[in-house]
Amino acid sequence: MNEIIVGVSRPKGWFEPFSWLIRLVTWSSYSHAYIKFYSEAYQRWIVFQASGLKVNFIGATMFDNNEIVGAEFAVPISDQTKTCTISQAFDICGSPYGTSQALGILWVLFMEIFGKKVKNPFYSTSSYVCSELVATILVELGYQLDPSSTTPQEVYDFLISKGFVPQPSVAA
Repeated sequence: MNEIIVGVSRPKGWFEPFSWLIRLVTWSSYSHAYIKFYSEAYQRWIVFQASGLKVNFIGATMFDNNEIVGAEFAVPISDQTKTCTISQAFDICGSPYGTSQALGILWVLFMEIFGKKVKNPFYSTSSYVCSELVATILVELGYQLDPSSTTPQEVYDFLISKGFVPQPSVAA
């Protein structure tokens, strides 16, 4: 049995208005979600994320220099599923960041204030937001989340509800 790390974070930089907005509307300390895995071939921790304008990979050392890690969870995964999941990650690497999807998540959250449950009207299968990537991978592992409207805080809350315990950050 192997594992992937599911994490939530926020940027270290002071002037981060997009992060401020996410944290404000979700009442959270977290504005970002990501997957981290260890590559035996390269002897490195690698982070898979949707950040900036693209879906991308970044070395864990550089990630840790730019982000304040809020929590990381070790999620068990078979070797075969890990290989398949990482292969699929490579296939979508370079896809655009889902800016309109992020606006759709705001709409979903706004409607929740009035007790209405709606779908993300701007959900797309060709662009991604960070928490959607994480939720999609968790769905592939058999967990029940809605990738179209999951926020970083909901990723955190979901993992806690399933009995996962935050781990000390894995050194890069």
